[in-house]
Amino acid sequence: MPQSVTNFDAALKDDYGPGLRESINNSNPVWTEASRNDEDIVGRQAVWSVHTSRSGSTGARSELSTLPTADRQRYSQAKENLAFLYHTIKVSGPAKQLTRNDTGSFLRALESEIDGAEKDLKNDCARQAFGDSVTVNSVVSTGIIAKVSGGTTTVPTLQSPSGGTFTTSEMRYFFINEPVDVINGTTGAVRGSSTISAKTPATPSVTFAGAIAGTTTNDFIVRSGSFNAEMHGLRAWVSSTGAIANIDPATVPTWASIAVGSSTTPISEVLLDQATEGVETDGDGGTPSLYIAEHSQRRKLASLLQAQKRYDGREVTLKAGWVGLQVARGTLVADRFCPVGDAFAINPKQLVRFVGLDFTWDEDDGKVLYKALDGSDAIEARFKSYQNLVTPNRNSHCRISMSVPTF
Repeated sequence: MPQSVTNFDAALKDDYGPGLRESINNSNPVWTEASRNDEDIVGRQAVWSVHTSRSGSTGARSELSTLPTADRQRYSQAKENLAFLYHTIKVSGPAKQLTRNDTGSFLRALESEIDGAEKDLKNDCARQAFGDSVTVNSVVSTGIIAKVSGGTTTVPTLQSPSGGTFTTSEMRYFFINEPVDVINGTTGAVRGSSTISAKTPATPSVTFAGAIAGTTTNDFIVRSGSFNAEMHGLRAWVSSTGAIANIDPATVPTWASIAVGSSTTPISEVLLDQATEGVETDGDGGTPSLYIAEHSQRRKLASLLQAQKRYDGREVTLKAGWVGLQVARGTLVADRFCPVGDAFAINPKQLVRFVGLDFTWDEDDGKVLYKALDGSDAIEARFKSYQNLVTPNRNSHCRISMSVPTF
């Protein structure tokens, strides 16, 4: 009996769906340590309250003096749109037809695509977890991988989205054959599209397969179609400046993260302790317990502790198996997508993933596989999720600026 699409649908849903979802949700330490909220979602937005000011009703008075005037706690409502995340798998009609009598052959082809989808989604979710947000044409925009600092329309040189030095870890955001758009840095319009054919960390620069006319200094590079559609990452949330979620720290000081260190400050246990103390004394009073840095920073800190004979090799295993270095008053974990010059002191209780739809197959009338919509002889399957990463309290965390380590 020929193999049926119905059986393929069942294989996709029953064999791959749960495992793929679990793998992606545990793909980086930011997501695994964040709490999950699937209730406070209104329409396509995550909605929560931010405590912006204490009450002024407290005070000491002399005998028979007028008591303090009644005041109130002040709150602002924060809103943030969910990001819609997708991966599409496509199999040609001939491939499906010619393997209809060989279940194993077709499923091996699907396995290859699904394994690739798992890896791609893991990488993209981990990259977005550290995404920055930049104001473009008066709109706080997401999805920006790099800022153009010069070069040519074929080989642009790069800066970080906010204009700083483009680090080796940020170069990992690009891969060969990645489709990208160049965004006009003033208007936000798409100048054109191409794919990455080469990348040169030493410059730093990337090479487009075809020139994108008009590319110039202060333009932005994004994954094709993702401009202003991705999640805000830690570089946006854990910051002492910049409006986000309709609240501006310039007018609401409590909506600002603590910041310590500088581009010339080397990593040290004292610096991490300073970050924790900053939140305890000048933030919301909580205690961050998770530090996130790039691998070379973790290696540098371990070498310093070993030289001081204070490092005994102790490691801590976090949820989903992430292993960290026990330092200061918390655990330091490394992520390859964390910018080398930044680290983050995080209070996991104040980091939330709002999930409107967890990763699942897009099923139309109960079918995972459907005819391709581009007119080609092919079938497609789509894995998707609607969610966002937010912090209810920005001053529960600290941004740590550090120098690039040398060995």
